[in-house]
Amino acid sequence: MGRTRELHALEAMLAEAGNEGTALLLQGDPGVGKTALLDAVAARARTNGLRVVRVVGIESEQELAFSALHQLLHPLFEHATELPAFQRAVLEQVLSIREGPDLGRFAISVSALALLQAASRTQALSVVVDDVHWIDRSSAEVLTFMARRLSGCRTSFVMATRGGWNGFLDLKGLRVLNVGPLPASDALALLDSSHPGLAESTRRRLLEEAEGNALALVELPGQLTPSQRDGVDALPMTLPLSSRLESVFADRIRKLDAVMRFALLLTALDGQRPGNLRDIRAATVQAGQEWDESLLETGERTGLIRVDHLAEQITFRHPLVRSCVVHMSSAGRRRTAHRALAEIVQQHPERCAWHLAHAADEPDETVAVELTRAADRAQARGGAAEAAVAYRRAAELSQDPAARARRLDQAAFAAGVAGLLGTAQELAGARTAETLRSATTAAYVQFHREGDMDAVFRILLPVMEAAPRSAAAEDAEAFDDAFYVLLNAAVWAGRAELWPGVYRVVDRVSEAARMCFDCVADPARTAHDVRERLDRVTATLSPSTPLWRVNWLIYTAMYLDCFTYYDGVWRDLIGPDAYDSLRFAIVARTHEAFMRGDWDRAVAVASHGIADATVHEYNLVHVVFTYGLAMVASGRGDEEALRTYCETVADWAEPRRAQLLMSTVNECRARAAVGRGDFEEAYQLASAVTPAGELPAHHPHFQRFFLDLVESAMRTGRKTEARAHVEAGRRARLDAISPHLEVILAAATAITASGERAGELYEAALAIPDASVWTYDYARIRLLYGEWLRRRREYKAARVQLGAALELFEQRLKAPLWAQRARNGLRAAGVGVGLPQDGITAAMSAQERRIAELAASGLSNKEIGRRLNISPRTAGAHLYRVFPKLGITSRTALRDALRSLDEAQSV
Repeated sequence: MGRTRELHALEAMLAEAGNEGTALLLQGDPGVGKTALLDAVAARARTNGLRVVRVVGIESEQELAFSALHQLLHPLFEHATELPAFQRAVLEQVLSIREGPDLGRFAISVSALALLQAASRTQALSVVVDDVHWIDRSSAEVLTFMARRLSGCRTSFVMATRGGWNGFLDLKGLRVLNVGPLPASDALALLDSSHPGLAESTRRRLLEEAEGNALALVELPGQLTPSQRDGVDALPMTLPLSSRLESVFADRIRKLDAVMRFALLLTALDGQRPGNLRDIRAATVQAGQEWDESLLETGERTGLIRVDHLAEQITFRHPLVRSCVVHMSSAGRRRTAHRALAEIVQQHPERCAWHLAHAADEPDETVAVELTRAADRAQARGGAAEAAVAYRRAAELSQDPAARARRLDQAAFAAGVAGLLGTAQELAGARTAETLRSATTAAYVQFHREGDMDAVFRILLPVMEAAPRSAAAEDAEAFDDAFYVLLNAAVWAGRAELWPGVYRVVDRVSEAARMCFDCVADPARTAHDVRERLDRVTATLSPSTPLWRVNWLIYTAMYLDCFTYYDGVWRDLIGPDAYDSLRFAIVARTHEAFMRGDWDRAVAVASHGIADATVHEYNLVHVVFTYGLAMVASGRGDEEALRTYCETVADWAEPRRAQLLMSTVNECRARAAVGRGDFEEAYQLASAVTPAGELPAHHPHFQRFFLDLVESAMRTGRKTEARAHVEAGRRARLDAISPHLEVILAAATAITASGERAGELYEAALAIPDASVWTYDYARIRLLYGEWLRRRREYKAARVQLGAALELFEQRLKAPLWAQRARNGLRAAGVGVGLPQDGITAAMSAQERRIAELAASGLSNKEIGRRLNISPRTAGAHLYRVFPKLGITSRTALRDALRSLDEAQSV
């Protein structure tokens, strides 16, 4: 796998062997796949009719003269009768068949070559030699002699050795083929084929550690626990090695003296960052060892490390060397190394804390405190998985039972945030007494993995109500985290009986949490000042801001449809590493991409979110992202995909009584029904969730039904209901909540108006600042306005609006049913969409033709004006006259229309 170049070279050798002898040495790191290549060439040789003789260097036989040569000569000795008596006698003595005087190396080499030539006359040979670096000196000299003198001998000689270490083999005159690591794609294919079903996070770590080493890719997963393979438990810093993997480097490590091995252990335990050589020198002395610069040369000669003297950096040639060094060191030796490093890196608190934690062999509260601080810092940066590990180790080192319990709670919650729900549940279950943190973790798992909203309230609400009021920052953060889970459960459950419990505890949460509550609990009545409050909270953000507060902001902004406005601002203020770790930001990006008409991006982000949710068993989030895909499918009229997505949502939500999730099915089906013109179905679906004239509390998605309900009501003769719904929106001052709601309410108001007033209201809706940001709604307003103008026989103005709507639906949103509705309106307004039949077109002036060609080439009106010395407005006016002459409605159709026109005129 992934060795096409090497196999081609080996096959060429075999082809030559039928006529002329040839030799090749494969050279590469241990485990890279050299033996697999030798196996492949041996199999191919047999298929080609060659006789295969295999030789393997064995470390324990390295001191036995001619032990490897015996493997080669013995199978061929039947041909010794074809040799002169002297040469036959030499070989018999080498093989210990007879005794005799000391033989010269030249005589042995010539006799061995003669036997090879004799055997090849009967049948071409393929000699395959593995582990050349272990071959004894005497055999290596003879093999080198033969490999250089294969002319006229029908033999291919393929040998393999470790890179940088050839043992006693002399490479002069030999052709060498370097076997490097597997390319990334082939490494991934090998890992997936040998160990299918690994979690994505596990796969990434294994690929990183293996660095294309085939043996590592095959062996490493087998040393992991099932939970580690499934991604439930995090992988250790140093991966466990199989005996085969350890043996790859162990022999070279054993040959180093104690000081060099300790220096390598320090490197392995403290990382390979630039400048680490200074710390390693100092830590070696700190541990009572004597440092000698010649140690570095020794290490480099073994092929285990690289030394960059300019950067003062030691790095391992392969990540597995690091693991092997650690595994070959005793526990006591490792603790000594960690203690020495802790003394040296005190200016780096987190590194120091971890070294102290690894050095401790019994509870130590001082170390536990330092490690807890390190965990706090990691969590603030968005490293929840790393924080969970640190809190857990801090709990193990705790001497005070109360501190141990608190740190276990923190570890459990951090594990849940990191997506390690199994670990979170295990840690929460380890608690003997229930605390707010442990209850929050248990509820978090129930919410995200099981989707059991009732269990969330059973677990969390009694503990929250019983928790004493506290002004301590840690207690306030714990209460906000609990409220976050409780509020989410109430929102997605969408059931009135759960909300009283939320109201009982809401007065104890932070401003950020209260702001989010006001935005989602009863938005039509309480969300009007939330945008201003969101700006004020944003102004207080900094890299030290707790991440739980940012989750509240994301949640709030998503329901105000203003997440994109803040996304980059928050990322800069908080720091990209911490901000990008927030899973809810991905949900918000999916939602916002749909609302702004970037539907391709919505699909891409949602698909990525589904993959992540699947790996981490975030089952509710998986369904929420599926809802995102359903939104796009409904807008584009993809009924088959919509049916699949809606069934997935309903199958998960219905047995859990998750009413808000269930309502998303009605929402998407109503949107699709309006798109295909089935207004009766759309009205029934929308009004079943938000009855006409009502903006229900505890339903933050009401605005997503608003325009569909109003239009479908008007189209089905329910004008009273439509106007009642618009009036409800006016009374609730929806336009004061968010710019998007302002556009939606303005459009709905225009739909329900009569006479000249409707035209004025459509114009007012289109004139709202940045109305075009909401592409889908903006295109609908253009369409509705154009249809209204057409019904009034104002065809010229109608064509402008319908043409703009068609371009948005067709080119931007890729919504064919909506585009067809715009086309139908254009046809009714007297515009043929596409080239008119029979090639009949109105004549274009030379100026119009020139402008059309320039626009077709991609130039803007401004660029056309500059080119032809006319104003951009004049260029646009010419194009406005050209479009109906060509039967098109957008610039993107110009090129094809001009080509069709030329073809039609040339007939």
